[in-house]
Amino acid sequence: MDQSNISWSELYAARTKVQKRYRKIWDVPIARRYSTVIHKYGHDGAQVLEVGAGGRALQNRLKKWWPNTQYKSYDIDLNTEQDFYELDDISGVYEMIYMIEVIEHVRPEIAKQILTKCYEVMAPGGLLFVTTPNIYYPPNYLRDATHITPWCYDELGAVSCMAGFELKSIYRLYSDSFWGKLLHRVLFYPVHKALGIDFAKHLLLVARKPVAPKA
Repeated sequence: MDQSNISWSELYAARTKVQKRYRKIWDVPIARRYSTVIHKYGHDGAQVLEVGAGGRALQNRLKKWWPNTQYKSYDIDLNTEQDFYELDDISGVYEMIYMIEVIEHVRPEIAKQILTKCYEVMAPGGLLFVTTPNIYYPPNYLRDATHITPWCYDELGAVSCMAGFELKSIYRLYSDSFWGKLLHRVLFYPVHKALGIDFAKHLLLVARKPVAPKA
């Protein structure tokens, strides 16, 4: 894969487009969990790829929901069992691709390369799901020394668009008790906005590969 630096002017232009949709972090809607969102879009028998799969825990969840899921995985860790260990070796065509807490562990140019590969092996109309720590909730990003790139919501959307995807949605992920929701989403909400510190710990991007126009 090409190791050249990412185009910052291209990133800025794409980021500006995302900002027209979500002007501030508070404009990004809330979902409870990433699993809630992916369950909404999934179906039985789908061809799926997990990027940065680690212990492949997601496979068990998908199989529980949809027993006929066709699951493949990619990770560079040779101590884990994967279908692919090199990005260039990934083959097949997938309807769903998942990157769960991965993109923050690589530099922006590598992130674009990974997403470009995802685009190449994605079926037209297929969906990409990417989660990452919400930098507006600093402890969740700063607590891990292996985190390399803090992705703001607009830059996360931008880099997916630079890889060819269409931005479908971005969510802030927040799950709490009734009283926790009441405190953060109602009583403390003005304080969060004033300090610029969110209560949602993660972001979830959903992007789509465009369907080729009919001849």
